[in-house]
Amino acid sequence: MAAIATMLPDPRTLQRVNAAVQGEHRLVHCRDWTELEAACQDDEVTLAIIDLFADGSSHFDVVRRLKMRAERLTMVAYVTLTPDRARDLFDAGRAGFDGLLLAGQDDTPAAFRAVLERATARGVAQLIRPRLADQPALVRDAVMVAVTRAHLRLTSHRLAEICGVSKRALLSGLDSGGFPPPQKLLAWGRLIVASQMLEDPERAADAVARLLDFPSGSAFRNTCQRYLGATPQEIRANGGAAWAVGKFFKAVAP
Repeated sequence: MAAIATMLPDPRTLQRVNAAVQGEHRLVHCRDWTELEAACQDDEVTLAIIDLFADGSSHFDVVRRLKMRAERLTMVAYVTLTPDRARDLFDAGRAGFDGLLLAGQDDTPAAFRAVLERATARGVAQLIRPRLADQPALVRDAVMVAVTRAHLRLTSHRLAEICGVSKRALLSGLDSGGFPPPQKLLAWGRLIVASQMLEDPERAADAVARLLDFPSGSAFRNTCQRYLGATPQEIRANGGAAWAVGKFFKAVAP
């Protein structure tokens, strides 16, 4: 079972985390930044939910250190918003946080789980970003959006809008780089995120299909076979997201 490290001194926020997780993950509760750093050295810890102001001040040096040591670690800041914290919250994104939860505003169980899934997708994107360094900006943006917004069921038209170009220009740019057309690229993005979810041995394929809004478990399995040539169980056994990312880059032209 994948583990989540928490550093949440407010018992109300910790209770909300428990309600959102619903026993699907093991929670590792940390009292301070030192315990958090130690917990995140565990390979099973893939997500950290942190009150950035747990001891009264932000510690971006620790955040950056954690991100450097564990590239796959997804970090979510869970804070109470006050006027004096606005600048720190802006800096949180630059420091490496993948998601933000505001206490009392967007921390209902449903919203909480949605934020966690989005944050996890952004964490998976860290596997892809270095391999796109030599690609044109349009290609980099399109691939990253396909992964980081895999939960949104984007259309080709919407992907082009987000990238700031016409659908024809997006198609041309991807084709020039040897990448698949927008609709197939979006399918790859969902599969890469799905492969990360499958790394959790307790998470069934049908649950992954529901989280990523596939029409059915059968549709998800068929897509796995079509693009990856593997069943969900084989994706898990082969290494999950890292393996799927490798398959993606082998499928595109050099």
